[in-house]
Amino acid sequence: MNQLTKAEQEVFALAIDGHSISEIQNILHKEECTIKNQRKNILKKLNTPSMTEAVQ
Repeated sequence: MNQLTKAEQEVFALAIDGHSISEIQNILHKEECTIKNQRKNILKKLNTPSMTEAVQ
């Protein structure tokens, strides 16, 4: 988790809580493309193909 930026950690924490991309976007007041880019970076850094696997 330390390899994630603060913003990525926020997105990941909300994903763990079961929030969708659109819900995360509304909660963090960020654009959809920003959330999707952060999600992509999270998956790459955690070396996992999906957010579902990353959360588990």
